[in-house]
Amino acid sequence: MSTVEYLNLEGSYLNENFLSSIGQMTSLKALNMAFGGNYGTLPNRGWCELKNIQELAFIINNFEGTLPSCLGNLTALRWLSLEGNRFTGNIASYPFWRRLTSLEYLDISFNQFEVPLSFNQFVNHSKLTYLNVGSNTLTTDTEFKNWIPNFQLKFFAIEGCVNLQKLPYFLHYQNDLRILAIDLNQLPGNFPTWLLENNTRLAGLYARDNAFTGPLKLPSSRHLYLEQLDVSNNELSGHVPANISSAFPKLNILNMSLNLFEGPIPSDIGGFYLLALDLSHNFLSGGVPSDLAIGSPILNYLRLSNNKLTGQIFSKDVRPRLLFYLYLNGNSFEGPLPSNIFFKPLIALDASSNNFSGEIPRWIRDNTKLLQLDLSKNHLEGSIPVEICNLKLIQVLALTENKLSGPVPSCVSGLPLEHIHLDKNQLVGELDALLNISSVKTLDLGYNSFTGNIPHTIGSLSNLNFLLLNNNQLQGEIPTQVCLPNKLSIMDFSFNKLYGPLLRCLGNLIQAESDAETGSMYYQATSKQAWLDFLWWISSARHYHILYGFRSDIRLMDVETRIQFTTKRNSLTYKGSILKYMTGIDLSSNRLTGEIPVELGNLSKIHALNLSHNHFVGRIPGTFSNLHDIESLDLSYNSLNGRIPVGLLELYSLAIFSVAYNNLSGAVPPFEAQFSTFDKSSYEGNPLLCGVPLDNECSSTKSSNISNDGSDESTGFVDTESFCIGFVVSCGSILLGLAVTLSFNPYWRAAWFRLIEELMHNSYYFLLRQCCYTYQE
Repeated sequence: MSTVEYLNLEGSYLNENFLSSIGQMTSLKALNMAFGGNYGTLPNRGWCELKNIQELAFIINNFEGTLPSCLGNLTALRWLSLEGNRFTGNIASYPFWRRLTSLEYLDISFNQFEVPLSFNQFVNHSKLTYLNVGSNTLTTDTEFKNWIPNFQLKFFAIEGCVNLQKLPYFLHYQNDLRILAIDLNQLPGNFPTWLLENNTRLAGLYARDNAFTGPLKLPSSRHLYLEQLDVSNNELSGHVPANISSAFPKLNILNMSLNLFEGPIPSDIGGFYLLALDLSHNFLSGGVPSDLAIGSPILNYLRLSNNKLTGQIFSKDVRPRLLFYLYLNGNSFEGPLPSNIFFKPLIALDASSNNFSGEIPRWIRDNTKLLQLDLSKNHLEGSIPVEICNLKLIQVLALTENKLSGPVPSCVSGLPLEHIHLDKNQLVGELDALLNISSVKTLDLGYNSFTGNIPHTIGSLSNLNFLLLNNNQLQGEIPTQVCLPNKLSIMDFSFNKLYGPLLRCLGNLIQAESDAETGSMYYQATSKQAWLDFLWWISSARHYHILYGFRSDIRLMDVETRIQFTTKRNSLTYKGSILKYMTGIDLSSNRLTGEIPVELGNLSKIHALNLSHNHFVGRIPGTFSNLHDIESLDLSYNSLNGRIPVGLLELYSLAIFSVAYNNLSGAVPPFEAQFSTFDKSSYEGNPLLCGVPLDNECSSTKSSNISNDGSDESTGFVDTESFCIGFVVSCGSILLGLAVTLSFNPYWRAAWFRLIEELMHNSYYFLLRQCCYTYQE
């Protein structure tokens, strides 16, 4: 083992004593312990005896505490990465930094270090070219304004730091930077154009998520090397610079989104090398200039969303040859959908939230590479053309909130669709084709006029996460196959004509987190050459440049699922990552009958359950006390009886609760915990309920023997049916006796008859009310 020079333990969980005993590997030059999940503090012996070690990687583990002082013994160290741990301490308190003068690459990002803003600890590190201190805390110390560093960095990242109010002064003396990342800091003031002027070979400048104001000033002379510029999510204003393409002739990614820019899009904003342009979320007006497409022949990605754009989109004879992703949503374009935005290379088109009208063009059949199509929230009418079935690769189809009518072409069952949004139209027909798409994850068909039964093929949709069939004309019983998709987390069948009992198997639905696709890329080093290649790849500015560009707000696909679901008495739109945690069932406003199955109490992760406006009878299941995550529970407008289970007091997340307009009796749950937030509207329409917050006080007879599961009979009230029978018999006997007695005196007879008539009138209405309650129970 003493002759080993390169040791790659990437992804390996190691014994806590490993680093203490590794000192005997005296020939070791490179040690990689990245992505291992190792934890604890670094020992002050063993690994610190590796006098020949040159490369050391502890990337993304769980190491914590301060760095051992023996780190200063590793004077041959050229490459050190401590990224993604929980190391602490002030960098100024570690004197060993001044001894590690051979360092070329240093990454201490994503830790809990305190880093002095002066960076004077590295004053003698003349070989240092790569420095990443992002996601730590910056501290103010006495800056050496006249300090001229001995190093010239090629890469510097100070993103996402706490307490960073200004850029480090030593940056004024850097003139060979290739990558500079200063984003996620909320830095105030004007945009630091001097960084571009000082570093004429800068290839990537990332300054998003700051607080820069004023116009975007360009350098006074052409910058021949800048390839990526991200100034998104600031407060920059004024017009988009007209000469940006000539100032940065090799620019390939430009992100100016989420600012305050106004005015027209400059016709010469594009450039020969431009690949991606994002001007979304500004106040730009006018049309989309044709020169943008003509002057940018390799433009792949164009996002102009959420501006005030109107008029023409390019010109009719301009069809970009390589534009794959086009986002025009959230503007004021109108008229028929122009043919020149449906160019053949298109992969994603979002023209939602505009004023487009007319029909979906049939030439859409030629866009055979289309993966995503969003035409929602326009004024499109007519039917969904059968030509849409020619899109053999399509994964996302969103036509929400238009005026589309007619049936959905049955051939859609053969498409690889994952997200289907056809809600809020005037579509008709049955659901057999739509519920036979095995790849579907989101299916939103609400607010249409679909008819027929829910097909049994729903059981084969193993990838289904969100199913919304609300506000249609569906009928029949809910098929048992609806319980088979084990990833189903939101189900909304409300406002239909469904009938029959509630399925017990609904209690077995798994509210799983929705699929989240994540990926990582790293090089598996298995030899000396592979290890050296790994070091070059991860430390090179080009590697970071490429990956960082794709980490920016420019996304190649914007497939953010949005669904509208009613919870907490509000119809809310859920989107993005929040959907991973939202679970709910809404079966309200149907004709469902029978008792509520106790198995529904197994839905311990559910957040919203709405069974209101049906014909359910029986008692509220005591198992509902197991719904620990529930926030909204609505059982109103049914025919439930018995008591409200006191065990519901254990539902500490409950924000909305209603059992109004049932036949419940007895005391309401104690006015404490979450139930202290519910007023009488939660219980109204149940005249036999009592207790705070109701006006009816509970007598000792009424409030005794409260059952946790609602299974005990009410002992504090007279049985209504027996009362009615006894009352009628008693009244009959009394009336007969009085008739005989009063027959001897005509004056008494007349007076008594008037009294009896009034009593009978009052008794009639009393009996009618009591018998109605009996009938409902």
